[in-house]
Amino acid sequence: MKAKLKWFFESFIWLFVLGLVIDIVSKAIVKNNMVEGEAGQIILIPHFLAITFSWNNAAAFGMGFPNPEVNRWIYIVIALIASGVIIYFYTRKNKVYGKFLKACLMCILVGAVGNLIDRVFYGKVVDFIDFFGIWGAIFNVADSFIVIGTLMLIIYLIIEEVKDYRAKKAIEPKVEGKVLSKTEQEKIERDQESDQVDN
Repeated sequence: MKAKLKWFFESFIWLFVLGLVIDIVSKAIVKNNMVEGEAGQIILIPHFLAITFSWNNAAAFGMGFPNPEVNRWIYIVIALIASGVIIYFYTRKNKVYGKFLKACLMCILVGAVGNLIDRVFYGKVVDFIDFFGIWGAIFNVADSFIVIGTLMLIIYLIIEEVKDYRAKKAIEPKVEGKVLSKTEQEKIERDQESDQVDN
């Protein structure tokens, strides 16, 4: 039992479950208890943050095509593909992922599945988080998870790139503590070959 619990927490599947529940419940509360538009707006922080119920036919933050029905099916397909790719890479038996990367993938999966559910059942997405003082677009919890997961993934890739760069630098030939460039290495090799021919 302890081993299963440990696997569950280290897999970050709990993050996916928790995020998806928060997204579904928050949307249901807004949809069932609020009037759409500014008439039903609830100001949380004046000139900064409000809850504003809005139906979104487009993608995250209002991006998309003019035709709502085209948007619906395009983003259903995109969400299915994205979810499938994440699940495929996550479940590969010959690949071991660190906790940080698992958290990234689960965050993005929450966003993809959360908005996919809305598009399948309603044809559009429930949005309600409104930073009306600083941001023009209204979004939801799923959108937030996508952004957070993507930013985390970018940070992860940058860190891995830096690690690879440092590892390569560490094994490069050095002369008196100086890391040699490729040109310098080739020159030294040519000089050594020339010395061997002369001898």
